Amino acid sequence: MNGKCVSQNANFYPWKAYLKVLLSNGIEASSSQLQTQLYWPEGEGINDPDPAGGTSKALRNRYAYTKESREFDMEGPLYVDCFNLNKYLINGVDLQLRLFRTRSDFVLVNAESSPSYKLTILDAVFKACKVRVDSAVLLNHAQSIAKMPACYNYTKTDDKMTTISEKTSEFFWDDVWNGRRPSKMYVTFVKQSAVNGSYKDNPYNFEHFKLSEIVLSINSESLPIRPLKLDFGDNSNYVTPLCNLYQAVEKWQRDESLIIDREKFGNGFAIYAFEIDPSDLGEGYINLIHQANVGNYARFSAATTSTISAIAFCEYPGLITVDQSREIRVI
Repeated sequence: MNGKCVSQNANFYPWKAYLKVLLSNGIEASSSQLQTQLYWPEGEGINDPDPAGGTSKALRNRYAYTKESREFDMEGPLYVDCFNLNKYLINGVDLQLRLFRTRSDFVLVNAESSPSYKLTILDAVFKACKVRVDSAVLLNHAQSIAKMPACYNYTKTDDKMTTISEKTSEFFWDDVWNGRRPSKMYVTFVKQSAVNGSYKDNPYNFEHFKLSEIVLSINSESLPIRPLKLDFGDNSNYVTPLCNLYQAVEKWQRDESLIIDREKFGNGFAIYAFEIDPSDLGEGYINLIHQANVGNYARFSAATTSTISAIAFCEYPGLITVDQSREIRVI
């Protein structure tokens, strides 16, 4: 905005976008409007790379639109934080947008031994809404912004990633965040080969990797007080992190759903949610800004058989201000 970068997604935008879809949509959306983005929720065969005869129904659905080099169209939002403002931007703010493509072996899957497919974008359109307001409103804005800047509250998100070596049983990620403390944090794991780009591995397959224990460390204090204990074996004991996930997205004890259910959680949708600041307690309160060192400890019931990546996704209150000279500040 006016030359000020207000969204730093680095190389993590694919996971940020996917996590935002999973954490804000339910079954109804996945069976209707999300299909405009060629999204179908994964199920059995989430890591099956065969689009024609494999076991992944979601992949077969996408393959029906893309096989034999067919042209296909898609439409959906950009999952960028500043596009979720609840007010229109004041006049005099120029918006610049930059998009960077990911590699073909990241966005495509195929079971062939030496695939060489690529995705070609024939046309891309950015849709924006512009409102023409009454001149009296513009005058009022000019008088108000001379006294104090225009303020836009929004939920700011950030991602970080680190590598867990093969044959690892315990993992401590120190300084996941060191500074402003997030209000919510989500942790998940994915194969390193999929992160680097692989036609055979799904970068959105959040496997459990036989995780048996996970906990956050905030200024050396544990959250929760007792680490989460999990059993992804025959017992399938992982209902507490599933409940935590529903609580974090404020759908717990409501007639609202997520794409993730009990079965899916243990099959490619293992996302561990931690509420650091209280939420869903009604209106009329705000959480103070705190500084903290946030770390993550995880233990696996068996040593990892391959190199994996840990992904941390956090949310915290953000603020964009625009002053009279149209200088942008991000807080």
